[in-house]
Amino acid sequence: MKEFKHIYWFSYYNEDSPSVRYRGKYILDYFQNTYNGKYSFVTPGYHPKKLVRFLRVYCSALFVRKKDSIIVIQRVQSKFIYAFLLQFLVSVRRENTVYDLDDADYLEVDAQPIYNFAKRCSMLSVGSHAIRNHLKQFNSNISITPSPTPNIGVVKRKKNDLFTIGWIGSFGGDHKLTMIEQVFPAIKALGIDCRFEVLGALSEKDVRFIHDYFQESKNIEVITPLNVNWRDEAFIQNRIATFDVGIATLKDNEMQRSKSGIKAKQYLNNGVPVLGTNLPENDWVIEEGKNGFFCSNSDDFLQQLKYFAALSEDEYDTTCVTHS
Repeated sequence: MKEFKHIYWFSYYNEDSPSVRYRGKYILDYFQNTYNGKYSFVTPGYHPKKLVRFLRVYCSALFVRKKDSIIVIQRVQSKFIYAFLLQFLVSVRRENTVYDLDDADYLEVDAQPIYNFAKRCSMLSVGSHAIRNHLKQFNSNISITPSPTPNIGVVKRKKNDLFTIGWIGSFGGDHKLTMIEQVFPAIKALGIDCRFEVLGALSEKDVRFIHDYFQESKNIEVITPLNVNWRDEAFIQNRIATFDVGIATLKDNEMQRSKSGIKAKQYLNNGVPVLGTNLPENDWVIEEGKNGFFCSNSDDFLQQLKYFAALSEDEYDTTCVTHS
């Protein structure tokens, strides 16, 4: 990044998306604060202010592109005018252009816009080895860029008196399925007083489902906040730091194997050990027996939850990644 003085960044969504925050806005802020760089950050939308913002930045990049600048197109995948104009931009101004993708969206939407960007940009930045392997047919200049988490100095201090299991993310799709299949039964079978927090329930229906599942387990305190302010990074990290162990499940399918392992990184960034499935990209950050364990099924999760629950505070401090 040091060789560039300005970054034009065109995202596919707003900052409610973790991809836009962790792979976009936070990186740009770091670039500005650390290297004194400048950036133009665009999120799509039909509000007049957003349209004016887009046109101003777009025309700058197209007609009077700043010296020593780079153009990044983040995960844009539609067939609408926004995507069409950006494809034209990187075709005309191809030098130092990047297409960034951290999910295998080509499996769920029409892949042609993604492939067009992959061909037209001078390089690709991807969140996993699986995405790299798929897109290298269109562009051999590919960099694997793991999704980073900002370090704001929030670190877990000690184990809770009430053993606390946490999960963060959007409680839907395969994430929801793996939690229900592998983790929920393990927590229910744990048989001790504990707290279970799902930070990212999407609806009242999900909240009712989770509470109903554990209704007979009076020893489990279930927390399921709604309407989380995902843009408040300090709140998110302080909440993660209340977990004694974080859950990072991935389902063994192509979509999930292409994930960038952001959950595990979030927990570890705040000093919380991880229980996760042994799939990319979890296995790049979880060190078995040092900062967490790999679990393949409900029995594995139960065994490792019992292990962490039984640790004394001193044992927890020396075994896990917490700091004093």
